[in-house]
Amino acid sequence: MGARIDSGNRWIELSVGDLVEGPGHRAIGLGGTGLSRLWLGQELHRRVQEACTAAEPGYRAEVEVREVVEVDGWTVELSGRADGVVFDGPRVLRVDEIKTLHFAVDLHNLYAEERLELYRQQARLYAFMLSPPEEPCRLQLVLVDIATGEERREEVPWRPSSVFAWVRTRVHRILAAERRRLESLAAARRAAASLPFPHDELRPVQERIGRAVEEALRSDQKLLINAPTGCGKTAAVLHPVLRVALESGRRVLFLTAKTLQQRIAVSTSRAMQAGRYTSLQLRAKGQMCAHTEMVCHEEFCPYAREYGVKLARSGIVRELLAGSDHLDPDVISERARSHEICPFEVSLELLDPAHLVICDYNYVFDPSIGLGALMGRNALRDTILVIDEAHNLADRSRGYYSPELGTGLTTRAGAFLEGRTARVFSRLSEITAAVAAHIEATAVGPLEEVQGAEALAQFDERAVGELRVELDGAMLDYWMYKRENELWIADDPVMDLFLALTRFHQVLRLGGDELVHLVRRDPGGELSLRILCRDASRFIGRILREAAGTVAMSATLEPFEFYRNVLGFPEEETATLHVPSPFPQENRLVLALTSVDTTWKRRPENYDPIASWIARLAHPEHNVLVLFPSYRFLAHVHDRLPAVAHTVLRQRPGADGRTQREVLEALGSGHPTLLMAVLGGMFAEGVDYPGRMLSQVLVVSPGLPQFGTERQLLRDWYRDRYGQGFAYAYLIPGMTRVIQAAGRLIRSADDRGVIVLLGRRFAQRQYLELLPEDWVGEDPSDLFPENPEEAIRRFFEQE
Repeated sequence: MGARIDSGNRWIELSVGDLVEGPGHRAIGLGGTGLSRLWLGQELHRRVQEACTAAEPGYRAEVEVREVVEVDGWTVELSGRADGVVFDGPRVLRVDEIKTLHFAVDLHNLYAEERLELYRQQARLYAFMLSPPEEPCRLQLVLVDIATGEERREEVPWRPSSVFAWVRTRVHRILAAERRRLESLAAARRAAASLPFPHDELRPVQERIGRAVEEALRSDQKLLINAPTGCGKTAAVLHPVLRVALESGRRVLFLTAKTLQQRIAVSTSRAMQAGRYTSLQLRAKGQMCAHTEMVCHEEFCPYAREYGVKLARSGIVRELLAGSDHLDPDVISERARSHEICPFEVSLELLDPAHLVICDYNYVFDPSIGLGALMGRNALRDTILVIDEAHNLADRSRGYYSPELGTGLTTRAGAFLEGRTARVFSRLSEITAAVAAHIEATAVGPLEEVQGAEALAQFDERAVGELRVELDGAMLDYWMYKRENELWIADDPVMDLFLALTRFHQVLRLGGDELVHLVRRDPGGELSLRILCRDASRFIGRILREAAGTVAMSATLEPFEFYRNVLGFPEEETATLHVPSPFPQENRLVLALTSVDTTWKRRPENYDPIASWIARLAHPEHNVLVLFPSYRFLAHVHDRLPAVAHTVLRQRPGADGRTQREVLEALGSGHPTLLMAVLGGMFAEGVDYPGRMLSQVLVVSPGLPQFGTERQLLRDWYRDRYGQGFAYAYLIPGMTRVIQAAGRLIRSADDRGVIVLLGRRFAQRQYLELLPEDWVGEDPSDLFPENPEEAIRRFFEQE
């Protein structure tokens, strides 16, 4: 839980884990505290405890323990939860400490005895807290093999006086660390007082945002900010957030949906850093991995082997902290590789000394990745979250809790295992077949009942859990075999099945009406089980409530009520700020063309008129971005586009970073270019078009999400829970994409451009109400000129 220290009253609150855990002892992945290992350990704990409860009168599992001891004038309150205790009335007869290990690996490596001694010490501490010194209880260490379930029991000798002496030593070590923390806090407060704004000029709009941010954080309010692209939101938010965090000894997590946003945050931070605080950029684990295959276990990866010892001996953390006040992932990777230490794990070691951490949403909101397990259970209590481009989190958060498990995975794993004769492969084949059989047994009945390709179902959490226990145990033997036989492959279908089953079961265990169980059969006959999260507000809201503060910002964070609801922001604790565009109104022309119908049923008969209008409205001397709701729609219009003065480029499915760079080079070449792309894609969000690189954006259709079973389930949920079915499921997500895309155009006071909305629905009230106020103006009829071509021509003649 993290030590709580009151120096004035000389009082300390500690958990057993705070005393036992220490630097240099942590192992990596499944050999240490990996999430899957934690779960399997808990499941095996439960089974041992159930067996003991049935066999031994007086046995109780998960016994809460509290004890107060005096240590050199300090009152120390210890707390914990003993795995198992045997009572005879009020008297404690025996304390059990249960630990799960992989016997074949963990009991035979170089540091096995050191690890076991830590386990014994934890057991002694529980015995010390539970039994009086004059009548010490018995003590037993129960070791369980995570692969086979085998149990070994060891009687642990102990003396109360020795345990007290050990506690005394640990308490003084913790107090020394607290003194260093207070010194660091004093330095951080001095840094806060001198923290400069990252730019030479503080714009009025940035000053307004900064005041709102500081007021919200100091009054324990969350804050939602809707401010236009290009107004300097990142600097306006990060400066006051850092100042408040440094003053109060808190950490800042700056969370982004895309790497580009991380680069902007790093650049902004560097402009005001100058040694005042430490920042860290986290990169995805897969990109940081230094080994041939990402199997994170000390027995399978040389960069993980003897991790704690190599970390301490190399001094790499001190080395990196002394080298720069910004900890760059490339530098971390290079230095870690030189010491043969896992680069990703080293970056996690740097979390504690970092005042600012810049990373993806996943590190906080994805339940299979979240940093909480690494920073401590209550880590967010001292962390301020900044959520950049927060409109992206609505769909991303639902995706975190919408896993899928299908026969495609089991088929590929089965084909990989077929013909391999080692015992481990036979066991894996049996488990893979069992998973496939479970999927089929679960899916076939509901699909036959509806005579369709998709149906609602009810999944059996206990059955899935049993399969997961079996696969988890077999995977340890599998990894050991791979290491001994150097069986390393880039895409391991057995590993894919393991990860999919783990994630599926993690979410299935959560339960709740917002999680809908679906089964489906694809055209190729593959069956799948899918959990659809209709609303992640319960899970995201829990994180937001735990954090010391939260600031969420975007150019499309309205209606505030929608994002507050679907992201779980507590209404009574959330302030909002709407910032109008600070840029000259005369620099932007917004038009809507309603003579074409872009609804799904009417599209085919409107392909030719839409193509014609694009050719007529695209100014021959300027670059134009035309955006469609789908690749199919784009292709039909592209094939009908009349000759234009522009070079015509078209985004295709699967376009990568290289394609994006080539297109941006074409837009900057000086020759007029017309780019046809899709809403929500790489050319519509998260990309800059500086200067004259882009002068027109034409958005074809409101871009509502595609109609289907899942979207209808969302609509039903939003209707029943919020009274906003169509608006929440279709209208707001679609119009958000429109506004985000058009926002690429005006990003500074010098930018000029034209936005054209093509489609009859843009004239309907429910769509007009979602457009930014500065687009609509006082009279919405100004959006619908009689001659849009002439209006565009006159606008550009005024340059």
